[in-house]
Amino acid sequence: MLTLSALLLENGLPNLPVLLIEPHRNPGGVWRIKFSYETGEPLSMSADQASTMASNLHEIGEAELADEVDGAIKSAARYASM
Repeated sequence: MLTLSALLLENGLPNLPVLLIEPHRNPGGVWRIKFSYETGEPLSMSADQASTMASNLHEIGEAELADEVDGAIKSAARYASM
């Protein structure tokens, strides 16, 4: 069974508490999902990658984190459609 730390590592994220998960637009105009931490620079991933990760988070019982990621994905999709 996949663990939270392995899933985060697989997606290029540290196993640290996330302060904020939010949509952001990169310089090319593409909406991505940004993960901000107390230390260091924020990290981001494509909405597609974040969606897959959110599904995996639900599967391993990390519903709260998955819901935060899903919320950011929905906001990014809404912003992209404006």
